Amino acid sequence: MPEVLRQAAILVGGRGTRLGSLTDSIPKPMVEVASRPFLDWLIEEVARHGIPRITLLAGYLGQSIVARYDGKTIHGAQIEVLVEPEPLGTAGGLRLFADRLEERFLLLNGDTRFDVNLLDLALHAADALATLALRREAPGERYGTVAIDPQGRISGFAARAPDRTGPINGGIYLMRRDIVAHIGPGAVSMEADIFPRLAACGQLRGALYDGAFIDIGIPEDLAAAQSIIPAMAHRPAVFFDRDGVLIEDTGWPHKPEEIRWMPGAATAIKRLNDAGYFVFVVTNQAGVGKGFFPESQVAVMHGAMAEHFAQAGAHIDAWEYCPNHPEAALAQYRLDCPRRKPAPGMINDLLAAWPVRRAGSFLVGDKASDIAAAQAAGLPGHLFAGGDLAAFIAKLLPPP
Repeated sequence: MPEVLRQAAILVGGRGTRLGSLTDSIPKPMVEVASRPFLDWLIEEVARHGIPRITLLAGYLGQSIVARYDGKTIHGAQIEVLVEPEPLGTAGGLRLFADRLEERFLLLNGDTRFDVNLLDLALHAADALATLALRREAPGERYGTVAIDPQGRISGFAARAPDRTGPINGGIYLMRRDIVAHIGPGAVSMEADIFPRLAACGQLRGALYDGAFIDIGIPEDLAAAQSIIPAMAHRPAVFFDRDGVLIEDTGWPHKPEEIRWMPGAATAIKRLNDAGYFVFVVTNQAGVGKGFFPESQVAVMHGAMAEHFAQAGAHIDAWEYCPNHPEAALAQYRLDCPRRKPAPGMINDLLAAWPVRRAGSFLVGDKASDIAAAQAAGLPGHLFAGGDLAAFIAKLLPPP
């Protein structure tokens, strides 16, 4: 299985001259989309995949990016900003800051949004120095196209032409740090200089996706983004109980080494990620209040579960738990908590914090209290009695 991704770098150094006066005083990724900087939307999308470190490679007016993002934490991801001393193109910054890169990392263009499961890209990387997320179909008059063979090897690139259609470069790349050895000094273009050379020597792979794609590099697309980007951010959600659904309920499980996975758990989560759902966990953990294990152990368990899912190209967007119980042995947890199922508090908190589209959302649990919590939140609940979770989920999803 592939290593878990620990870093995503985002290229935010360009001026965006085609946007005219809009970028006279702000970098292109900071232009407003639906009353927020475009970069806000992009960082949130990356962070929800569980990637703990996001590095912004800034240039033009980079201090404005430093002021807004450096040192912040978004959905658990720590943000850092590195500013180029001079324009270095889309590749030169990687060479300059090579010592700040993980062995394997994601690289994203800071002016595009491509709706894909970012962790899936690692499953296509094989031995390549770089693996590109490709939009399967796009008009050739707007974008150059990519030649890819049935084994996923990229053989070349073609200039844009009105009689040609995709696949196109989607602006998301999984890279090995060794790629910096192919980047010369000064301003270097990843797309024009590095990728064609890697393709020629068989070091470039691609993965095809059908998700929505837009860039904000020209006024027409920026105008379209005002409605497209918020629509991309809103998606249905699946809420999972934990014990008895994702892992076996062995009696207050709290040690990673004792996890017994439900058959098909990782496959089910990845299928939902690939289909564009938010995936949340809502779990009662009264074992904390009853003194069976410390509250800190819940995070240890969820961290171990997240690692397991990530190795399969899957992720949980958010983990919610309630340690309270009306009869808890420990006084600080002895309360009738509105977050404890069958109350809907955990679900309602997630609905308030995330752009969930209720249509198509549902909960999967193994107890009547799970279903009651879903109903109290106004969502359908489905009772899982064990067996293959992936097969169970497949029956609940609309046909592709």
